[in-house]
Amino acid sequence: MSANNPQAPVSVSNNQNSSPQLKSERFGQGIWFALQAWPALTVAIQSQFGGPDGADKRDWLAGAIQDIFENDPQTDQLDIETVLLQVMEDEFDVRLEDESEVFVAATIVKLKDEITQGKFDTIDAMERRWRERRGKGPNLGNIQVVQEGGVGEGDSDDSDDYEDEDATMDDAPQLVPAAPKEKPEPEVDEDGFTKVVGKKKR
Repeated sequence: MSANNPQAPVSVSNNQNSSPQLKSERFGQGIWFALQAWPALTVAIQSQFGGPDGADKRDWLAGAIQDIFENDPQTDQLDIETVLLQVMEDEFDVRLEDESEVFVAATIVKLKDEITQGKFDTIDAMERRWRERRGKGPNLGNIQVVQEGGVGEGDSDDSDDYEDEDATMDDAPQLVPAAPKEKPEPEVDEDGFTKVVGKKKR
């Protein structure tokens, strides 16, 4: 079963003797569930900040994070936070201001620790929640997603703003050019000579 497209629940009792392959598969699925439930990433995908293949980028990110852990078992939460922020900026042109990447990274590290010990309670619960949410739309909550060079998306404290999500999700933020700086008027002395004022050295 692919982590990028979970198809059926896997009933696994907590067992420290679970095969490495099973643990790897479940961890990959857990990363995908964590990313799929991340409101900031969901808004970026729905708004096509990263283009029409935003969902594919999410799948790629899940696999990339798993590879990071496999290549460096000492990977910690801060490392994952950095990766999440970097991918959001590089792939979606989004700057996060809600620190939601902290929770996502913490969840992924928790999954890694538990699954390594053969514990699957958290991943099983995440899969159940994912299946319950399918077809109902994501719970975006109050989030702050800012596209580079644009305006905030979902940055209001009023939860009523999310009643009609489809009406605003497709509108790209408008860019407002900065006003040009005015040049100072030249000064002319009594003899008719124009004064030359040099720039101050910093």
